[in-house]
Amino acid sequence: MDFLLSAVAVFILLLGGFGLSRLLLPKRSNGGELFAISFLLGSAVVSLSLFVFGFFISGIGLRLLVTVECVTLGWIGWRHSGVSRPSVSKGFGIVAKVLAYARATDTSAKLLLAINVIQISIVGWLSSVRVLGWDGLFNFEVKARLAFLNGGVIPLEYFSDPTRTWTLQSYPLLLPLTENWLYLWLGKADQQLVKIVFVLFFVAALCLLNAGNRLLGVVGWQRLVTPLLIFTVPLLTVGNGSASSGYADFPMAVFYLAAAIYLTEFWQNGNVSALRTAGVIAAAVCWLKQDGAILWLCLMALTALKLPLKTKRGWIELAKAAFPGLVVICGWQLFVRVFSLPEVSQFSPVSFATLRGNLWRVPVVAEAVLVELANWRHWGAIWLIVAVAIARLFWRRETALVLWPLALLLPFGLYSSVYVFSIWPSFVTHLESSFPRLLIHLSLVALLSVTSLLDRKMCDRKI
Repeated sequence: MDFLLSAVAVFILLLGGFGLSRLLLPKRSNGGELFAISFLLGSAVVSLSLFVFGFFISGIGLRLLVTVECVTLGWIGWRHSGVSRPSVSKGFGIVAKVLAYARATDTSAKLLLAINVIQISIVGWLSSVRVLGWDGLFNFEVKARLAFLNGGVIPLEYFSDPTRTWTLQSYPLLLPLTENWLYLWLGKADQQLVKIVFVLFFVAALCLLNAGNRLLGVVGWQRLVTPLLIFTVPLLTVGNGSASSGYADFPMAVFYLAAAIYLTEFWQNGNVSALRTAGVIAAAVCWLKQDGAILWLCLMALTALKLPLKTKRGWIELAKAAFPGLVVICGWQLFVRVFSLPEVSQFSPVSFATLRGNLWRVPVVAEAVLVELANWRHWGAIWLIVAVAIARLFWRRETALVLWPLALLLPFGLYSSVYVFSIWPSFVTHLESSFPRLLIHLSLVALLSVTSLLDRKMCDRKI
């Protein structure tokens, strides 16, 4: 029964995400990509709805209201996409087409499916035998449990309780409120079953990597390279921040990958729907973790590079892409300032005076960053391969793929430079304890950037 109730909760979440994805991208038809975007957007819709509606209602009424919202979104998205109402005869026709496609599918596609199933099984097993990590337990799950015990709503007193500062009250709530959604349907807080959320994030990552390969023209046997690279990176599957840890870092990587894929589609063919989808996903990144604001800023900078900002239309499109993220960032910061305790900052204010005083740290930070990139226990050889891929992209100057090195180098530079302003007694210790998890945010985009080393069925367009 618990598994069935979990499935119902996930299905309703997917309905909400499906509806929103159809409104943003009505012509999407690939099943894997549609599942991934539906899950990502669904988790954003459900968590934001629980947060906003929680100011006015709680308990079974809150769960019913969010359910009605998701079902309504799903129905509107279905109608908007122009899909006719299914019938029995059409159902048999769809099944026949699926079976015919399965028989016609080439060997590489079947092998890709087999590899993905094995990978999902391994991550599922790792999640089941591991306990939630520190942040997964004391930052996210504790908030989900507190919300469940309070009718699905985190009480406002929690955010100003000085005895609970160790739970990081000012962190955004996408992950804990998504976990809370499962708890509400289960009728209990279950740390074991809630791990299905992180397995689904891993499934979404595999679907998006496949979609990214297809967008970038990687087909046939070559599309096996990217998923196979995942298990050469230990920190993606085991360790703090991994897909099995309960941390927000791997979900951050999945959201960032999705935003980069749709932004690439916009760069390639000017698809405005893809740009707006990237903007919504980038906003969800800000609702997942505070570091998401840095990734959002990088994505908006990449958007501005492509838009004709000399025209009014370019500025309007940039504003539309940035608006969801600005709402989330400003709205959450306003909530934190009103209801939460001041956050204990780990960095000094960014200023030229501070930079001048800490300039001696730059070579030390650079050395520590390089040491982490070469840490094979965390990363294997992936960053060396990515460095070769980035060099090749800049050498060939392919407009179709130039976004990928920029999507890596911009946040990488910002993530690295913040430690110059660290107020820890040892800023190197600060870097060593948190920088590996920041690199996880970029890891899936890094994996897909390796496709630049492969032969692609697309025309090279020079800058």
